[in-house]
Amino acid sequence: MKVRCSACGSKKFIYTQKKENQAAHHGALCAQCHKPITLEDLLPLTQMDPIIKCLIKKRKMV
Repeated sequence: MKVRCSACGSKKFIYTQKKENQAAHHGALCAQCHKPITLEDLLPLTQMDPIIKCLIKKRKMV
């Protein structure tokens, strides 16, 4: 699964400290436009990295 900001398209995100006025916010923000990351920003249908696939196969064999 990959993350891409739905507002600006950036792939990078940062974590911040939770503030009292943002009770529902988890702390992840887009590094470019500082929009809070939401479910709309997740790309669940993207292909897995080949290295991750290899690690999963090795784990299943053990």
